[in-house]
Amino acid sequence: MIAQTAKFIKQLIQGDALPVYVIFREPTVVISYFEDFITHRDAILEALGDAKPHLLFQFGWHRETPERAAEVAREAAEISRLCPSAQLVFLCNSEREVALIAGLGLRAEYCHQNAFLDEGHYRIYDRPVKFDAVYLARITPFKRHQLALGVASLRLIGDHSPQEAAYFAEVMRQFPHASWKRKVFSRFVSRAICEARCGLCLSAEEGAMFVSAEYLLSGRPLVSTRNLGGRDAFFEPTYAYIADDSAEAVREGVEAMKRCALTPAEIRQRTIAKFRPHRERMIAILQDICDRAGVKRDAAAAWPTYFTHKFGLRCFNGPRVRLTRILKRRK
Repeated sequence: MIAQTAKFIKQLIQGDALPVYVIFREPTVVISYFEDFITHRDAILEALGDAKPHLLFQFGWHRETPERAAEVAREAAEISRLCPSAQLVFLCNSEREVALIAGLGLRAEYCHQNAFLDEGHYRIYDRPVKFDAVYLARITPFKRHQLALGVASLRLIGDHSPQEAAYFAEVMRQFPHASWKRKVFSRFVSRAICEARCGLCLSAEEGAMFVSAEYLLSGRPLVSTRNLGGRDAFFEPTYAYIADDSAEAVREGVEAMKRCALTPAEIRQRTIAKFRPHRERMIAILQDICDRAGVKRDAAAAWPTYFTHKFGLRCFNGPRVRLTRILKRRK
């Protein structure tokens, strides 16, 4: 019921806004998740009209294999055919992703999506610790919940789709000892995270996994498996334990992170410091676009005027983003 209410409110406020954030209108610079852009490609290109757009793309799922990179190249060629004036820039979550995308003749920059979490949305709460670990993840097979079976004191936070009801029932059967919560609204994520000693990241492949950085911004260490997707970009061994793909290894990781020597403030500060090069790279990309277009703008000085949490993508950022930043479908 909570999830349905949140979805209804989001739709009510955002209306028919497209999944695109307008960074600048002159020159036209927009950012979108590549997968979302492809889904809404025709509507977005129509909304852009006769603009000569600079299209910045993030990836919601990794492109760290030749096959997935080739998919990007095919879709990029079609975008260029439909909009020859468009300039495409792919913002990658790992150096391997950069190499594969650039190797196909596309512009690729190492500019990690998690660096564009607004750290002001997260804080360290001095709350009673109730659990050894929290796993904030949709209840879906690729999240590999079974790897947390060795953690006796566990909180699971995540919903599931109707098509995943059988998997959800199996997870609930396997984890009678765990505390489960369907959803935590974004503004309360840090409170939930701070009730556990560490966070879990257990998928073998996905995107860059925002929550991996949300754990760290909330001052909690984490246990992760090896993965494709780039979530380890901001990890350090002192606060991020890399476990083998077994419940025993994950349990050992949790025990190790319960003894993490860093304070929550140190974990948070080190993470924010690792964001900085990626934000600087984004600003440099935007400055170069403006300079080439002959638009006088100091992209670094203007950063607070156009930066918003996750660039307003795949999140509920309220009416400010919809009314002033998101392209609308033309009637």
